[in-house]
Amino acid sequence: MRKLVYIAAIAVAGLGGCAGDQITAPNQNNPDVKRVLASPADVETLIGNSYGSAFNAAFGSNTSIVPAMLVMSFENASGLANFGNGPRSGLPRVNTSNIRGNAYEAENARVFQNSQRAARTAATGLQKLNETGFTIGTPSQDLRARAFAFFVMGYAKANVALTHDSLSFVSERDTVCDGCTVSPLIGAQEAMPLALTQMDSAIAAANAAIATAGGFTLPGNWIPDNEFTAAQFIQMVRSYKARFRAGVARTPAQRAAVDWTQVIADGAAGLPTDLLITTNTNSSFTIADGQHYTYDTWSQQSPMIIGMADSVRSGCSAANAGDQVAGGCYDAWLATPLNNRYAFVIHTADQRFPAGETRAAQRTASGSGNKPVPPRANAYFRNRVPTDPPADPWNLSQYDFYRFQAWSNGGRGSPYPVMPRAEIDLLMAEGYIRTGDFADAMTKINITRVANGGLPPLVGITSLAQTVPGGNACVPRVPTGPDFGHATCGNIFEAMKWEKRMETHSTHMGAWYIDSRGWGDLPQYTALDFPVPFQELDVRNLPAYSTGGQGGIDAQAALGTYGY
Repeated sequence: MRKLVYIAAIAVAGLGGCAGDQITAPNQNNPDVKRVLASPADVETLIGNSYGSAFNAAFGSNTSIVPAMLVMSFENASGLANFGNGPRSGLPRVNTSNIRGNAYEAENARVFQNSQRAARTAATGLQKLNETGFTIGTPSQDLRARAFAFFVMGYAKANVALTHDSLSFVSERDTVCDGCTVSPLIGAQEAMPLALTQMDSAIAAANAAIATAGGFTLPGNWIPDNEFTAAQFIQMVRSYKARFRAGVARTPAQRAAVDWTQVIADGAAGLPTDLLITTNTNSSFTIADGQHYTYDTWSQQSPMIIGMADSVRSGCSAANAGDQVAGGCYDAWLATPLNNRYAFVIHTADQRFPAGETRAAQRTASGSGNKPVPPRANAYFRNRVPTDPPADPWNLSQYDFYRFQAWSNGGRGSPYPVMPRAEIDLLMAEGYIRTGDFADAMTKINITRVANGGLPPLVGITSLAQTVPGGNACVPRVPTGPDFGHATCGNIFEAMKWEKRMETHSTHMGAWYIDSRGWGDLPQYTALDFPVPFQELDVRNLPAYSTGGQGGIDAQAALGTYGY
């Protein structure tokens, strides 16, 4: 990872705090913090709104790196230039240009800058809480605000550590002033433990509230419609810790070195259900879905990943792939040169895909109309009715992800699973596999594999050498070397990965991208993170740089797991 440590004397909104005590000269262009925080209610409101700001930084706009992460990991496919979709989904991969005036400078900056600002907001509230004699009103309120502010600082900074190679770390010990020394940039691997420590401080404050003040209840607007008790708040924070601790890894070696015992412990102590947030397009809690549900040229599902659901093995070719009844389309597709590939009918035992031997039958099974609502809770992918959009040959597909179609059709104003319990269970499953506990791993994987996928449960697996059950209908079937021209039944690790992808699709920022880089599954030369935006580097008098591309900084040098 590229670590930047030089500092400059000019601070901007996206930078961390400064090593000074007070503003030495009036600056009418900056907010008067004392006036903004004139009353205890103002401080509580500031802290209460800070999670919305951090949430919006990660979810709230398509002008972001989020659409790029979707196409870079095949969570989505689109050839449009908008938001960097087309350029960043091409093969071979090119770098994520970060030069001044590049076409995606606004996209590259949003998560970095807005997350830093959200963290600074929470830190400012904590600084006020730390003033001698200050109180919001009661010990319970003070500890609630303290716990929430520490959580938001950790959450916001952890998100930047997931996505960018370096960041300026924010804490409540920083002060902001004109003419101060700017906090240095530190590498993501160094920043994540600090963010997790801030989350530990959130847990400590919540435990103190339980012990001394009878606990607390979060106001309903801090995390919409989640009026968590202090104990439930702790569960949520521990779930996030599990996600962040595993997700910061950029390579298989780093992923293997994660403290999986702690991931398992945090997961076991995490929220027992999905974290659902009621979204609202007129508030900070909006999810900009990358135009996904517009479909047309905005979205389709690449066979690069979902092809692994196909269970039939022989007799299919490009010439008759469209409505082939008996063919093994995925194997024929793998054996076809990359630039000559095609869309094909996926025949699978996985019930998250539409049933039917032909495309017409699968379209009927997907529901009626051009934007059908899934006819059952475990229908995640449809065989589309409208005209198929263009794409690079390896991304051409008959399928769309439409699990949350009802949420989109309803104006994106209903509960949305921003952290499914399945994500945490499958993080635990990965930990169990890596620590040799295959029995507990199978238990966690089978939760969704059986209930949602309708697939045969994993039983009796004691090593990575064994394949998943299902015979000719096994799922997943993964490309196999040395030529990667055919597929074979995956092992328990691939079964875990399959479930993780199915159950986290479109639920949070970089879901497939962050996991895929740690598993080594991204295509060769894909950027493993994003550079510090040039706007930030400019004010630090540092040169701009890019990541990814052949021979570039932080690029996946080897072929990915599946041979591309």
